[in-house]
Amino acid sequence: MASRYILVVDDSPTVQKVVELGLAEAGHRVVAAGDGEAALAQVRELGGPPELVLLDGLIPGRDTVDFCRRLTDDPALAQVPVVVMVARGQASDLEARFARASNVRDTIAKPFAPEALRTVVARIVPPASGGGSAVAEALSLSAGPGDSGLAEARAFGAGGQVLAGNLAVISLSQIFELLAEQQHTGTLRVLNTETGARIEVYFQAGRVDFAAAVGVAEEFLIGRFAVETGDVTPAALAGLLEARARVAGPLPLFGADLVARGMLSKEALAVAMTRQTSELGYETLRWRAGFFQFRLGAEAPAAAREARLGINVDRMLLEGYRRVDEWQVIEREIADLDEVFVRNETKIAELPRGTVTREELTVLDEIDGRQSVREIVRKLRKGSFDVSKVFFRFRRARLIRRRVPPTAT
Repeated sequence: MASRYILVVDDSPTVQKVVELGLAEAGHRVVAAGDGEAALAQVRELGGPPELVLLDGLIPGRDTVDFCRRLTDDPALAQVPVVVMVARGQASDLEARFARASNVRDTIAKPFAPEALRTVVARIVPPASGGGSAVAEALSLSAGPGDSGLAEARAFGAGGQVLAGNLAVISLSQIFELLAEQQHTGTLRVLNTETGARIEVYFQAGRVDFAAAVGVAEEFLIGRFAVETGDVTPAALAGLLEARARVAGPLPLFGADLVARGMLSKEALAVAMTRQTSELGYETLRWRAGFFQFRLGAEAPAAAREARLGINVDRMLLEGYRRVDEWQVIEREIADLDEVFVRNETKIAELPRGTVTREELTVLDEIDGRQSVREIVRKLRKGSFDVSKVFFRFRRARLIRRRVPPTAT
């Protein structure tokens, strides 16, 4: 006879992992599938029905209500209870759709806390004997003193880490949503293995209070955002950078230094830091190679405790999604920020007066066939996203062309 198990059907690896970890504490074995066909194949392979099916209410390209009917049409699966996992804002519509499915026993809104999931499941399937402690004891008995996997797992939990993963497998946006929904406090560290850059995002009760970075481009430094708001002039910023470069000892934080020198008010600094933290958040959403880890309740640095920006994650993600989509379009024309472009003077001369905006003209004046896009971004102290958008428009209008390196003779 097949061993007892709970089947989760969801195309999100994050949801699958949250369900697996949450129900393991109650002693349940969890089997995951990305869609209905894969789920039925899993059942056939395991040789017996699950105790419960946790079903995503919206699987792309699949009618999940029809999947419920397929279960009831199969005598071996007709009595298997189903709990539907519904997204926020869709609960009422989906509950009405699934009301006619006789095997649907309950619904749960996602993202959900592990405790809420265990409560819903326990109403239908009793916890396995011994619960989570039995699982831990079995691991201890089966693993020898040299079992590195168990040692790593224990160190992971003891260090306060509750989430970790590979950016190539799990979308960071789902992690942001999960931390916001469950109102977690702690530090999310994201490492880009392609560039070596690291960004740390500090959460307080599900909101982003601050972000810090190491190894990112100059455009993410606080000075750029102070210049953009008009609170600091480029010349004043350059002078401060030179003055700080001459200091031999430890330096104060750049933002605090701006305030101490009277160059920026505390209110203007808060605006600049909100922009900076948001931009760093948008940047992490683009990373596809690297790793993340979230440490629950980790002590935030003094800068984060003082900033307390309280940025709404949903709002940040909406803008982040828009930028990711636009970057995908931009990169069809501007594949590399180290590319160099040449002006098409004939096309530029034919433009009617007023066609080019002041922002576009600022960028156009810097395109000289020698400077790369990256160098122009650095010189103008603007964001690569904003400058690349202008390059994209110029390319589509054939006002510029990619410089062709001279061939060796």
